[in-house]
Parts: sequence; structure tokens; C-alpha cells
Amino acid sequence: MAKLEVVILAAGQGTRMKSKRPKVLHPLGGKPLLGHVVDTAKSIGAHRIHVVYGHGGDQVRAAFDGVDINWVLQEQQNGTGHAVRMAMPSVDDDSTVLVLFGDVPLINPETLKRAVEIADGGAVSVVTTLLDNPFGYGRIVRGESGNVLAIREQKDASSDEQAVKEINAGIKAAPSKRLKDWL
Repeated sequence: MAKLEVVILAAGQGTRMKSKRPKVLHPLGGKPLLGHVVDTAKSIGAHRIHVVYGHGGDQVRAAFDGVDINWVLQEQQNGTGHAVRMAMPSVDDDSTVLVLFGDVPLINPETLKRAVEIADGGAVSVVTTLLDNPFGYGRIVRGESGNVLAIREQKDASSDEQAVKEINAGIKAAPSKRLKDWL
């Protein structure tokens, strides 16, 4: 089993929350959302935790003073792929990388362990879920063998693809070297 390095994306502004507080610092059960995600990463055996931060960065870092985190600044918010790319120079080539979101605190550790297990085998693992109303989410496009062929965003999806109820939950795991090549 490769070393597990977790990249947590926490740079977003959270404009839909209509708050000046950084999204990942909103409390849930007496703890910031990001705190739950960091604790989950630790609980599944993360060797290193990298947090990509941006909006409200000083507040976010101060809230986790003393916690063993590699902080990675994303100055320009150029999307999820860019955020992950910012962290990758700090990630060991022989590790497995798990990408999480700082505002998704209730993910089941067993789901994450399974995703990592798949990635340890050399494959890319994409966490998906089924929604009755998947409007706005990226759809999972599968081949005849059941493998994921693509993740098609709502705006780019054909009418057949828009009928798919399986969506991308955004959480991914992959061997570090492969992920670095793709990014």
C-alpha cells in the first residue's frame, strides 16, 4: 500500500452562503467544516494533509494553527484541477492522492478507504452517487464494461447524458505519478 497523501480543496469563497466568513470555517457540530474533513483524513491514515486555501486564507490558517497541515496558496481561483495542481509539487511521486473538499464534512471514511484501495491498485477512483434530480451536476458516462469513460458537465451533456442519474461527487483518488501527468 502506497503512502496516502490527502489534498483538501478549501479556497472557495462560498458566495451562496451569503457570509463574509470563509465557507470552510462555518461550524457544524461545534467544529469548522474543514476540521471535520481534516479529522476524517487523519482517521483513514493520511501520511500528509495538504490544504489548498485562498479566500480568507489568514482566517483559515489561523483556525488550524498547530495542526500538521501543508498549506498551499491558490492565489487565482482557476478551478478544481488548478487547485489540485497547486498542491502536487509537495506530493511524493510514490504516494496515492485522495482529493477531498473542505466543505464536505460528512463523507463516510469507509467510502474514502475504498476509493484509496482502488487507486492503490493503479486505477483512478471516482466517487459517485445517484440523485433523483441530478440537475446541475456532472454526469457519469460509463462504457459497456461499466468503466467510467467521462464526466460530462450539465451544460455540455447531451439529452441522453442529462437523463443519467449518476453524478460525480467530486472526490477522487489516483496514483500520484499518473495524477501529475494528467494535470
